[in-house]
Amino acid sequence: MCNRFIQQGREVRPGQRAVVLLRGPGGEFEMPFAAAAFGGPARSESRQYWIKRQGAEPVLVPEITRFGEKDAATGAQHWEDVPAHSAMEGLLLPRPAGKDYRLLKVVTQAATDDQTARLGNDRVPLFSLLPARTLPPPAAPADLPDPPPKRPPPDQWELPV
Repeated sequence: MCNRFIQQGREVRPGQRAVVLLRGPGGEFEMPFAAAAFGGPARSESRQYWIKRQGAEPVLVPEITRFGEKDAATGAQHWEDVPAHSAMEGLLLPRPAGKDYRLLKVVTQAATDDQTARLGNDRVPLFSLLPARTLPPPAAPADLPDPPPKRPPPDQWELPV
């Protein structure tokens, strides 16, 4: 079910920022958006739920070189290389009130028997190849700040003395 991926040489884990391509005026995925926070998977079978009920919009996550899966039985991390200029399909949720990011859900599909044996998981991301004309400029996602760490619950805060 894709618990991390490598985008433009940077490992992206849940809660970290990734660059996505939004649809432009001509309907092509061409507008880079750098404030997407990876928020886990979304099954391809429930794509319409995310779009109609949650207000998500389809996006592409470009320049992916690898994705990671956690083996459901052993807990081991496995990696799968993908062809150059690969893009994962994603769903970008609306911006929550008071936040400076939008959650990115990576669309997954059922894994083949071979993928299940190699990765130890029954879901894998859905990929497509980007035509050269829609590739984003080499924006530096490594330079993007990650979201601030979550504060502990109030009962764990230290009170000033």
